[in-house]
Amino acid sequence: MKINYTWKHLDRSEAAEKYADEKLERVTKFVQKVVSCEVSFEAIHGEINANLKLHADGNNFNAHNQDKDIYVCIDGLEDKIISQTSKHHDKKSQH
Repeated sequence: MKINYTWKHLDRSEAAEKYADEKLERVTKFVQKVVSCEVSFEAIHGEINANLKLHADGNNFNAHNQDKDIYVCIDGLEDKIISQTSKHHDKKSQH
């Protein structure tokens, strides 16, 4: 899965991008066709805001998390997007 990253008011971190790639790869268990995936990180008042936009299987999924640590933000994004995509997967498989 190809993920596009955007960094605002932060220096780009390849380690954080690699970590996010590994964490968000779990999403592919629940969706078949990923059209686009965008993750943006923005520093505001000492906190990091992380946003994820995923377009897959004809649906849009969004997740947002905020923390002082970027890795905690990524973990929160993973939890939220996995929850959304697994619910969608369960609904789709019941029909």
